[in-house]
Amino acid sequence: MNNPIKIFNDIFDAYIKYINSGLPFFREEYNQERNALIKEAGTICQPPIIEIVPKYHEKATLAEFCNTEGLSKELNDFVNTGLFVNNSQQERYLYDHQYEALKEAHINRKHIVVTTGTGSGKTECFLLPVIADLIAESKSWGKTRKRAMRTMILYPLNALAEDQMIRLRKALNSHKDDKTGALDWLDEHRSGHRFYFGRYTGATPVSGIKDKVRGKLLEEKKLLQNEWKAAQEVAKENNNTELLYHVPCMESDSAEMWDRFSMQDNAPDIMITNYSMLNVMLMRNNEAEIFSNTRKWLEEDSSNIFHLVIDELHTYRGTAGTEVAYLLRVLLDRLGLNPNSPQVQFLASSASLEENEQSIDFLSEFFWSEQE
Repeated sequence: MNNPIKIFNDIFDAYIKYINSGLPFFREEYNQERNALIKEAGTICQPPIIEIVPKYHEKATLAEFCNTEGLSKELNDFVNTGLFVNNSQQERYLYDHQYEALKEAHINRKHIVVTTGTGSGKTECFLLPVIADLIAESKSWGKTRKRAMRTMILYPLNALAEDQMIRLRKALNSHKDDKTGALDWLDEHRSGHRFYFGRYTGATPVSGIKDKVRGKLLEEKKLLQNEWKAAQEVAKENNNTELLYHVPCMESDSAEMWDRFSMQDNAPDIMITNYSMLNVMLMRNNEAEIFSNTRKWLEEDSSNIFHLVIDELHTYRGTAGTEVAYLLRVLLDRLGLNPNSPQVQFLASSASLEENEQSIDFLSEFFWSEQE
């Protein structure tokens, strides 16, 4: 169902039926009078506000992008196992800004700030370059590989981070019966390696010292295993695999790292967090190896790139933005980098950032300083 007016009316009618069935009057005219009052704008809810969003111009498929820009078709093959798969199985086209973002970030190694509107696929503008780098680097992985945090995605709210987890599960952690999922592709083309990812926030189980909270960790694992089994059953009953991506996959070959201790021992390739948690991580020893191992990985090869993704960039204005900007400088320093280092790449997005002199000043002050 994609008719917003019909959705609103159906919900509204259902709510009126709920009120009438729970608190009925003996006389029908009283029910009708109450319903008339309820239907007045502002009594229960406001009428829907519909914003007409123009369709963005589609430039090329990812396969055409790879062919035109001289990239390996492996990028297209992997992305179409999860990130670009939809229910109709139609091949996705890149919008103009997605095409340019992938080209400038992955090929030309430029920092990018995507400022298109809501629903324009801004997430793909930073996920595609990140995945492209993982595909390229993983070609040289042997039986073992260096664990390091190759990308940090910073969100202002945990709710946004959770939405991103659904996207990453589809893109990096899908298994399919016909062997066309992301994990199936990695089994065939990357000797079973995984592109590991994890959400590291206050909600990530569990806080404390591992030896002291082992029992609680096992309880959390059992709960997640039950949720995963329930999701599998519901997905099978409804013939809808999309439901599997709303909970952590608890299979033994999963690429998702669901607990803190796993990520502390072996850094995920992609870490999703928020600035409050990042501040805590930088001040204590529990997460020290995540940063030290990432620093070693960067020092081993000058072609290794650390991606710092800032979503909802406009939320970091004012005093809070200044604090986050300095926090990011501390992060880069821990990794042996600075804002001008060729081994760091900033990928940012915002639907509320206009292209003007004020925005340029904001970007300059947020990512760099006059001294730098």
